[in-house]
Amino acid sequence: MADECIHGFDDGLCAICFPPPEFEPAPKAAPLPRSGRTTGTRPRRPPARVPGASRPTLLADAPQIDAKALRIYHVTHFDNLAPILDAGALLADAAGAKPVVDVSAPDAREFRRTATIDGTDAVVADYVPFLLTTDAHVWNAVRTATPDPRLAEETTNRAPADFVILVSSVAGAIGDAELPGAIVVTDADAAAGGTLEASAWPETQRALQRLHRDDEGARLHTAELLVRECLPLDNVALIAVANDPVRDRVRSALAAAGLRTRVAVYPPWFQPTPDDAE
Repeated sequence: MADECIHGFDDGLCAICFPPPEFEPAPKAAPLPRSGRTTGTRPRRPPARVPGASRPTLLADAPQIDAKALRIYHVTHFDNLAPILDAGALLADAAGAKPVVDVSAPDAREFRRTATIDGTDAVVADYVPFLLTTDAHVWNAVRTATPDPRLAEETTNRAPADFVILVSSVAGAIGDAELPGAIVVTDADAAAGGTLEASAWPETQRALQRLHRDDEGARLHTAELLVRECLPLDNVALIAVANDPVRDRVRSALAAAGLRTRVAVYPPWFQPTPDDAE
């Protein structure tokens, strides 16, 4: 068994004990000579720029991210854990998910049952929703008790500690099937007008890299990753909870189901940050 940190995470998974390394900028190229006399060649004049045109950003110029290693997060109420364990997977709405506590607002859920995804024969309700950061706006609404049209009214009235976060990865979501439509990445909540188009894995990979790169990752707060039909519990790396009592309850439920999924107490994911509280 792998070593774990004081927060209950495997080595390398905890963002506090093992913060991700900062990317080092690429070394600058040596400046060109001011005239061609020193080299005997005439320096080339840079191409003219169109006034007002922005400089294109090349993906090759940005630090590359291992998209399959990225974490994904599914937030649900503790009372929904029992049917998830019974099914042995996180199920999509259309695949038979039966939440005891419905976190989604009725209108948002109905929209997902009719909103189609380009390039597939599916609607959003055929997918299990995941966040790409624990600071996503929709989860912050719960942490700060802020009404949100995507959430059921009673959801934001519940304590954040009543929820659990199932953590997986992009690799766990797609398995060996890098097929169009296996996962869908959108830069905004699917129920809030995000662009929904299934792409082959290379395009999906680039989309994930752009989300992490653009605006220093700010777009991750609105982004969503959808997994077709289900995500088996075997692909859940851990279940994060807010405190020890909830951890004990989750462990008891897992033991009753014959599962040994790791449970980690990690309060920061359940507490408002200063920016959230403003």
